[in-house]
Amino acid sequence: GVRAELGLVDTDIANAFAFQHQGRSVIAISLSWLNQLGHDTDALATTIGHELAHLHLGHSGAARKEREEAAKGASQVLGTILNLAGVPMGGTIANIGVIAFARSFTRDEERAADDYGIKWAVAGGYDPCGRVSTMKMYQRMRANAIDIPFLSTHPGAAERSDTANEASLKSKGRPCSD
Repeated sequence: GVRAELGLVDTDIANAFAFQHQGRSVIAISLSWLNQLGHDTDALATTIGHELAHLHLGHSGAARKEREEAAKGASQVLGTILNLAGVPMGGTIANIGVIAFARSFTRDEERAADDYGIKWAVAGGYDPCGRVSTMKMYQRMRANAIDIPFLSTHPGAAERSDTANEASLKSKGRPCSD
């Protein structure tokens, strides 16, 4: 029951995302993503399923923006209180804490979208291990990057691969191969 238009984005960054545009649901996949994984129909199915799930679950940019604006306001108030209480770098501490809290909701949204997307891909006859292929690609892309997990908007690649492994064990009786 979820419908979306498919768009292609010409960028060097491998990515896929869902959004609303002029009242229409759109899923966009970068040409870079397709260049790296476009031959892997299971990766494509789990990715499109994941993005469809964001639309189905209402994880729109508007909801995230509203949450981030509320977090900014809370951060400013908390930072002021900490500064007045004499806490060194109170504003910075408040900002990091509030961002980490706000992002935890985003990670939960990503987990929910992974669950639905994998479930829908399996129902369509695709292998849930396509999600593992996608996570391996992202790990290769970020091999030299510095990650600060509590500031990330997404769960880690290992956690997301574990979700696919669990789905594979349940649906196919075998884990995803490394």
